[in-house]
Order: sequence, then C-alpha cells, then structure tokens
Amino acid sequence: MNDDFLTKFRKAPRPEFVASLYQRISKPMNTQTKPQPLRFGALTLSLLAVLAATLLLSPSVRAFAQGFIRQVGGYVFTEEGSIDQNTKMPKDIQIDQTQDSVSIRASKNIPSATDPAEASQLAGFTVLAPTFLPDGYTTMSGWLIDSNGYGIVVTNGYNRGNNFFAINQLKYRAGAPEQTYHRDQIVDVTVRGQSGVWLPAPADGKKALVWEENGISYSIISNSLSLDEMLKIAASLSQ
Repeated sequence: MNDDFLTKFRKAPRPEFVASLYQRISKPMNTQTKPQPLRFGALTLSLLAVLAATLLLSPSVRAFAQGFIRQVGGYVFTEEGSIDQNTKMPKDIQIDQTQDSVSIRASKNIPSATDPAEASQLAGFTVLAPTFLPDGYTTMSGWLIDSNGYGIVVTNGYNRGNNFFAINQLKYRAGAPEQTYHRDQIVDVTVRGQSGVWLPAPADGKKALVWEENGISYSIISNSLSLDEMLKIAASLSQ
C-alpha cells in the first residue's frame, strides 16, 4: 500500500456524514467555552470563602484581633492609638481630691436621690447598690442621675480618706455613639457571670472594672482598690 493507492481509491464523504460530524465536533466546543467565566468566578468565591473561614477560625488570628480592642456594652477599649489614657467619670460628675480627702460632686444641676429605689424611678431602670464595702469605706454622695448624649448614667461614690471608688450604671440611648478609650493593658475577666475587662491604672490615672449586664453598662472606678476588692463589690450589687 502506498500514497497512490490511497489517492486512487479516495472518495468524498457523503453530505449527511459531513453535517453530522460537524455538529458533533462543534457542539462540545460551544458548551465548553461559554461557562468558563462562570466556573472561574465560582472557584474564586469558593477560595475566598475558605480563606475567610480559615482566618476567622484561626486561634492565633482571633487572639491577635482581640488583643487590640474590646467592646463592653457602650464602651470600646483599645490598646492601639492614643484616644484617651484614662477611664473617665461621667462628664458632669467630678471627683475632687486633695492630699487628705476626696469628694464627688455634680458640675451642673442634675437630679439626685437618697437611695437606689428613688434613683431607679428617676433613671427609668433598676439601680443596684453594693452590700459589701472594703474596710473603712463610707458613702460620700447621694445617687446622681445624669442624662447626656450617650444615655442615662447613675453614679454614687465611697471614700476612705483620700481613697475612693465610684460606681457608674449606664443605660445607653439607642443609636448613641460608643465611648472609646485607649489603655496600655486590657485584661479579660468574668464579672457576675458576664464577660468584662479589668483596666489596670496608668501612671497618673484610675483603674476600672467594666462589664455589661441586662442592657446596663457598669463600671467601678477607683484610685486604690485591687481587682479582687472590685470583684467583691460587683458581686454584692443588688436591688
């Protein structure tokens, strides 16, 4: 057999065979080219979803993110930036401290109450009071009720000489901006069964214990108390 044999006996294929063969060849090509972008897009989305899930589930990534910021109720605490070094008292409530004494006062005319029941009526939510006080501490104020752009806050204070602690109970107004503070150290703690933070005192500031419970943001601020003492005060809060 040689090329002459193939050329001599070669015949043109039948028209119906040519048409059938063309359809069989062209149809798979058309169906393969059109969906490629769709498959590429779906593959990309799948890869992104896997990457996001990996980041969210990674303990190291979660720990890294949580190390910079904590949100407790309406308060946000961050270890980055320099927003504010101290956890402040409410804007219209001041702590006056001397070498021998300390007192709490309102910088403007705001309502006050003589007991938690009256404070609850004025504030519109249940105000709690401590049944435990560290040795030597006595009350130094009534219950001050301040309404501001963040909501309604009830504050009362206790002192021993020039040492003090104050309890703030804040019901945030819906849609109000969060209050953000910078602290060099933020420690996760559990307070009354709730997640909270312990904020050790900066060099010239006050230490604080902060948590949220039943929609109320609580903070105990002091220039002297330890974490254990603050936790005991928090655990004793009741109506």
